[in-house]
Amino acid sequence: MKDIVIKEVQLGEALKVFPKIIEFDRKEAGTIDYCKERIGNSICLILAAYVNNDNAGYLIAYEKESDFYCWCAGVSPEFRRLGLFSKMMEEYENFAKKHNFSKVTIKTVNDKRAMLAYLVKNNWYFTEVLEKNDITKNEIRLEKELR
Repeated sequence: MKDIVIKEVQLGEALKVFPKIIEFDRKEAGTIDYCKERIGNSICLILAAYVNNDNAGYLIAYEKESDFYCWCAGVSPEFRRLGLFSKMMEEYENFAKKHNFSKVTIKTVNDKRAMLAYLVKNNWYFTEVLEKNDITKNEIRLEKELR
């Protein structure tokens, strides 16, 4: 049986798993300084997911233009299919509701098919597509109304 824990942590703790997430190619996004610059003084949520005390995933969200934006989230490949991402997204939405946000937002890329499937299945709606030279790299913005 796997012991799964999702909890709020400091930025450095959450970023321990960043190098394991193969989809992330912007290495500067895995540094504390870069993240602090992005988040600034806004309301933020930093989560880490653990499986049997191993760093397994993380989620960083912050207030952006009056929405609560999920900027960076992922699960290490060895810990996928355990529901970690779903649990972190549930915490994210609950945090946003608690802080009186009316919607949550996220951006992903067209070739992240598992992420797109998850978002559509969980009532997120497409709001914008930012076209790139390579269609697989089109950025897709989505939002979800909180009730």
